[in-house]
Amino acid sequence: MPLSATNKFRVTHLLLGLLTLGVWGLLLRSYSPSVLAETKVSSAHGSASFDTLTVQRINVVDADGKTRLIIANSERFPGVEIGGKVYPRSIHDTAGLLFFDTKGHETGGLGLTKLGNDDVANMTFDYTYHLTDGVRIIKQESADGQRWLAGFNVFDRRPSPGADHSSQGVQRIALIDENQNAQLVISDTAGHPRIRIGVDKAGKPLIETLNTDGTVNYHAGE
Repeated sequence: MPLSATNKFRVTHLLLGLLTLGVWGLLLRSYSPSVLAETKVSSAHGSASFDTLTVQRINVVDADGKTRLIIANSERFPGVEIGGKVYPRSIHDTAGLLFFDTKGHETGGLGLTKLGNDDVANMTFDYTYHLTDGVRIIKQESADGQRWLAGFNVFDRRPSPGADHSSQGVQRIALIDENQNAQLVISDTAGHPRIRIGVDKAGKPLIETLNTDGTVNYHAGE
């Protein structure tokens, strides 16, 4: 049955009204609590991807905000905290990274720096229950490349006598290759070298024991 002009007008208005209600429903839904909650959760667990990220320092933290890793340049590299106080590091102008345990205490790191004119790379891991260096890997080269050394050091788990403001422990074992002279040095609990075993760059082997003052009391070698 054909619609009259009046009925056609009413149908058209009805359709326009339904369309308007649908649009407003979609707009209002985006502000509903459930959608806001979904958006919040999504952003809280979101991630981002970058081709290049240029920063001076990055702090990596736990979910509760505790610092677990710091990557920084020399200007933003933090000092060392001992007994609740922060002290300057013995090696200045250091860039690198620091590791922290679950309590937020520093427990090691990697530093790239200058020692005089020498280039130095140093990786250290500390003891957990007493603030002392545990093991260290080091590489050092002179500016002209003529002098170099690479080594591995092991420390006692205690500070050196009088070193209340340092994490430097007593070195007990040093394995070093310096300018093609390789040696193993074992020290006593006071840090005095007592046994030295090595092979020099000419291929000559060496075994020595030393007194606490550094004088040799036994020597075996070519």
